[in-house]
Amino acid sequence: MNRAFKKLATWPSRLLLVGMGLFGLTLFAQAPGDTAAAPAPQQQAEKDKDKKPAPAKPAKKEDEDRQADVGVAVDSGRKSDALSTWITSEHNPGTTGGEWIVKQSIEFGGRISDFTGNTGTWDTFVNLGTGPRLSEYTLDMHSPNHKGWLFDDLLFSNFGYGGDPNNLSRVRAQKGKIYSFSAMFRRDQNIFDYDLFANPLNPSTSVPNIPILNSPHEFLLTRRMSDVNLTLFPVGKVRFRMGWSRVVNEGTSFSTDHQGTDGLILQPTLNTTDNYNFGVSFRVIPRTSINYDQFYTYYKGDTTGTLAPVGVMNIFGVPGFTLANGAPVNLGLPFNSAANQPCAPPIVLVTGFASPTCNAFLSYDRNGRNRNDFPTEQISFQSNYFRRVDLSGRLNYSDAEASTPSTNELFNGQKSNRFRGLSLTGAALAHRISLAGDLATTIRLTEKLRLEDSFRHDNFRIPGMWNLTTNNVFAVNMLTAPNLFTPATCPPPFTAATCPQHVSGSAADVIVDLRNDFLGQKRTSNTIILEYDFTKKITAHAGYRFERREITSRIADTTISTFFPGPTAALANRGACAPAVAHPLNPDGTCTAIAQAADVGQDFVEINGHTGILGFSARPVDSFRLSADAEFFSGDNTFFRVTPRHSQDYKIRAQYRPESWMNLGASVRILETRNTSFDIGGLGHNRSYGFSGVFAPAESWWALDLSYDYNDVFSQTNICFVATPNLTPPGAISCGTPFLSGISLYTDISHFASGSLILKPWKRVTGGVGYSVTSTSGNTLILNPIAPTGPLAFNYHLPTASIAVELTKNLTYKSGWNYYGYNEKSDPGPTLPRDFRGNVFTIGLRYTM
Repeated sequence: MNRAFKKLATWPSRLLLVGMGLFGLTLFAQAPGDTAAAPAPQQQAEKDKDKKPAPAKPAKKEDEDRQADVGVAVDSGRKSDALSTWITSEHNPGTTGGEWIVKQSIEFGGRISDFTGNTGTWDTFVNLGTGPRLSEYTLDMHSPNHKGWLFDDLLFSNFGYGGDPNNLSRVRAQKGKIYSFSAMFRRDQNIFDYDLFANPLNPSTSVPNIPILNSPHEFLLTRRMSDVNLTLFPVGKVRFRMGWSRVVNEGTSFSTDHQGTDGLILQPTLNTTDNYNFGVSFRVIPRTSINYDQFYTYYKGDTTGTLAPVGVMNIFGVPGFTLANGAPVNLGLPFNSAANQPCAPPIVLVTGFASPTCNAFLSYDRNGRNRNDFPTEQISFQSNYFRRVDLSGRLNYSDAEASTPSTNELFNGQKSNRFRGLSLTGAALAHRISLAGDLATTIRLTEKLRLEDSFRHDNFRIPGMWNLTTNNVFAVNMLTAPNLFTPATCPPPFTAATCPQHVSGSAADVIVDLRNDFLGQKRTSNTIILEYDFTKKITAHAGYRFERREITSRIADTTISTFFPGPTAALANRGACAPAVAHPLNPDGTCTAIAQAADVGQDFVEINGHTGILGFSARPVDSFRLSADAEFFSGDNTFFRVTPRHSQDYKIRAQYRPESWMNLGASVRILETRNTSFDIGGLGHNRSYGFSGVFAPAESWWALDLSYDYNDVFSQTNICFVATPNLTPPGAISCGTPFLSGISLYTDISHFASGSLILKPWKRVTGGVGYSVTSTSGNTLILNPIAPTGPLAFNYHLPTASIAVELTKNLTYKSGWNYYGYNEKSDPGPTLPRDFRGNVFTIGLRYTM
């Protein structure tokens, strides 16, 4: 939640920050004790998946002159470095305990953060605070002779505890050919408060002038993820695997509900997903695996909603309002008096009380638990039993169910046509039945020529229904209690003051909605590719893909509306019950109308797509590799307007290694799309160009890593919209009253550049500096004249620096500094600026044993 802007720390804290900056300017950076054994971060991450530690090797003489490692990198948010993936307990000799070689490492320290600007945006992008941290703890036990009791290998690691938004604990164990076990717990704190998102952007000319300071759809959630996996006889001819995982998303979120105005809804959030799986693999046939798996997913949604209290509204920038009778009233989030939001002026009377005829909330509650289950059964196989043929296939079936056994929504307030409240109850149920399968074959026709064929079929059906009953009540304004319709309170001729106080535009008093939906799709595709090796270093392929989609959408929706009389008998013949001559009244004076929804009926769409495939790869010399792929797609129909009917996708990748210590890479991706049908006029492209270079001379005291990426995104399409005031941009279609037509344009050009320099001037000292910047310049059709471009045009600077000093053989001091600078190029609009600037200093001691 966007709080008041944080002030700078006190002077003692500032002096401490300066001292830390002078002592060691950067994010954790240290070359490992054995550089030759230290893989790049990505390589180590892959290796750790099925790592089996080997006994420590004796130290070599050349270890005395370690070169700088280029694997010092940080993520795009600069929240952590990659050292945890390659500085592990493997890089120390360890100690012998019983049948195991035991290695341990621990890194403990603290972080001090200091920033100015928008707190909500800082928490959304960075969310790093001040406090002590357990940066990492690792325990690695390995039995070289495989005589360990219960396990031969055990790896336990964790990081992030002490206040970081991300914590992780992981354990892996295995015992020879008997079992392999892994378990993990992860906690992520997710905060999203980008104040432009879902913001009504109230104009400053409104009376009263009330800017909304936070995103009405912000959330402050904690996601806890746990999983356990066990494999029995992992290298046997019959292998069993089983697992369980749970994801719990809990916290506070906000949303809005439209009842004349948009009220802020406070949502205590709790969603739980459990996944179970069991499988068995048979490897009894040579070079063939047959697998059977069962999967079951169960989801529980227990999120509720209630009207945000006055204190929460104050945080969002909305003051409290009261009616003349002293009752607190919530006028919602939009305040635009020129557009009669939340009502025609004056919104606040001269008495200081809110107008009782405004669109407003007095109370609101919503609840209804969701229960979804997804059982899936699958059989698959892979085989290269035949010398020239490789086969793989999969078939799965699922019958999922999603249900809301009971939902309840209560609104008490005011909106147009004397609407004073509603009570909605009902239930919903849907199923998803799916059958999917694929079969892939590779045939080596000759030593140089291969034929690949891949067939896929996917068929799903989603029938669903709901049964909802809505009871509406009416009154003159919020100072008047609504009257109920009963024979005692509203007898004929239905003119008593205790009758419901309708007007001609009032909605039905009771609405029963019975709806059945069906969505189904049959999708079949086949891809055939012919690949030929011209030489051992030049390969090309060409292919064709055919795809057919048959989509069926069917809707049956019946609405039974009952209109009560009052304050005259004739007002029962209003809305769907008008005119009176066609809708006779019931004996009790009410009128019933049965109608079908406007979207009832069936739609069937068949889409046939054809794709040509070309590609080649070449390695003319060992130091240079080049590959290119292209796909050309053409379809005869679309289901959604935004889906292109034609596209061309080009990909080029090159890698050049002129020296053993120099790696250069480049990539190009060009995607062109279009759907030039008369009423759509869709065009688009996504063009990306990238370059990277790594320079790491052997036995050198420095290493350099550079990269750059250029991305150009464009799209246009015809749209229909309603605008106040009535704008008239150029358009190519007629949308009909009251809609306007126009061409919606979206453009975005982004530049990303990063570089890092690693230095090792002395044996015990490793330092580094880095810098990355993202700069975007974009625009789009903005119908609100006061809306800024926001995230379409910004600069985000992320410099970093680090130092690591080996105090002793087993003890290393590390200190780091990160800077975060986010700046939008447009005016902030009628809300708070989203810019921020911040420094994060980290210190720590790492001990290995």
